[in-house]
Amino acid sequence: MNKYFINIEGVETPIEADIGQNEALFTQDGKSEFVYKFITDDLLVLRLNHRNYLMKAEHVHDSDLKNTEFILEHDSKAYRVICKNELELLTEKFAASRGDVKIKNELISPMPGAIVKINVKEGDDVKKGQVLIVLEAMKMENELKAAADCKVQKVLVEEKTPVDKNQVLIKFEV
Repeated sequence: MNKYFINIEGVETPIEADIGQNEALFTQDGKSEFVYKFITDDLLVLRLNHRNYLMKAEHVHDSDLKNTEFILEHDSKAYRVICKNELELLTEKFAASRGDVKIKNELISPMPGAIVKINVKEGDDVKKGQVLIVLEAMKMENELKAAADCKVQKVLVEEKTPVDKNQVLIKFEV
């Protein structure tokens, strides 16, 4: 069994649970065991206190972590459930403790290669995750993306030119 912390919509503190293949053991307010089985990818049977419950489970695809957030439906009521293991919680806590880290104002080449395509020009507003440059290295194309929303101040490279590792490619206005 693996240890998880489950936050069900409306509950202030996460519930600690040991979850195995088809069973779980909750450790909040005494021990409560239940058994579950997925009938299909989105339909499960939950057996709790000698009663069966048929529930629809839907993954929330825009969640930060894959397969950790679900919508469970039972008797026309929907419950948002977030299920994270200890490593995911530590990662989240570490990221939050970094606070207001200064956003880098440069895009730096992570490896030597050649610029295949430049998707922005000076003065463009870019969104976090937008592909700025396509860099070919070792016969593979790598998309270099914006780390945050910002504005392009200066493009320092041209298409079809070689670049070195740690070379500044684009400067941003912060």
